[in-house]
Amino acid sequence: MRKLLRKIGYIKVLFILTVTTIIVAEILAYIVIKLFSYPYDDSTPYVTFMVASLTTPLLSWTLLKLLFELDEMEEKTYFLATYDSMTMLLRREAFFQYAMRIHLLAKQYDTPYSIAIVDIDNFKSINDKYGHDAGDKVIIHFGQILLDLFQLDKPIGRIGGEEFALVLPVESRDMEKKMKAVHMKLQETSILYDDNLITYTVSIGIFGNVSPEKITLDEALSYADKALYEAKRTGKNKSVIYHEKIAFNDIPGRPVNLRDR
Repeated sequence: MRKLLRKIGYIKVLFILTVTTIIVAEILAYIVIKLFSYPYDDSTPYVTFMVASLTTPLLSWTLLKLLFELDEMEEKTYFLATYDSMTMLLRREAFFQYAMRIHLLAKQYDTPYSIAIVDIDNFKSINDKYGHDAGDKVIIHFGQILLDLFQLDKPIGRIGGEEFALVLPVESRDMEKKMKAVHMKLQETSILYDDNLITYTVSIGIFGNVSPEKITLDEALSYADKALYEAKRTGKNKSVIYHEKIAFNDIPGRPVNLRDR
């Protein structure tokens, strides 16, 4: 209902409400006159029309304005709580909520999905060399690349300072192909900052959950995180799909449950 009112607009809602009130007032006036045998003359409909058309906008204007302002505030609050202001990607909490929805759907229909966790390589060095403003531009730049390559309605989130994540209803090899497009895009682009051309790469860990009824979302996130660590450990600037050998590589200082980090 609120979405419909928002779509119609403030002025149109006021007009519809006024017209509706006039019609109802005319009907009620006629019924009351007939029930109680009040005198009825040609001026009665005109008086009813004038009273309803003048009082309805006056009484409704402030109330409708307040309702629309509250709705706008709620919409802005929802947006700020859902999307990262720097990249316009999902915030950490919102991303995990979307990821859980995909996991539950995959579990219900026994379909696979894949998680990719992406980390900008040597991000601290970029901050140290060019400054934190340059680091922010790198984050914004990479967020835009993800938005350009993937639809906005897909679960793409910024889950840490320079760490991002995606959940797509595809198998791991398909996710790897999509992440290859990310690597290629970064090879073709650079950032101009204070007369300096900044280039950067990313490392990506991928896990394809083909058994969502057995492997939980937290486990899937952990496996993707371990694959990311393997990509970092073996040279960076690459995508690594989780495999059994990685399972025995502990990640120092990183909790098993990625959502607790």
